[in-house]
Amino acid sequence: MIAQRDGNLYFFDSRFDDDLDCYLEYYEVWRLPLLPDERLAGSWVGLEKLALERLPNVGLRDLPFEVSSRNTPDADAARSK
Repeated sequence: MIAQRDGNLYFFDSRFDDDLDCYLEYYEVWRLPLLPDERLAGSWVGLEKLALERLPNVGLRDLPFEVSSRNTPDADAARSK
């Protein structure tokens, strides 16, 4: 998922673990440069390669904002609901 907060763009990725046959119980998190909407509307595969920095993992239930949909990337707006 993509979130924007305080002028920063963040990519949260929960990867599928083939050995465990399930998704990991945390998001890997990267801070991205601001990207055009067209880039974010497409596939997010490899998006972490554009990252400015890798941040600590965040548990699936520990997100600091409400998740509503892929079309709502602004975490500040989602949190104010």
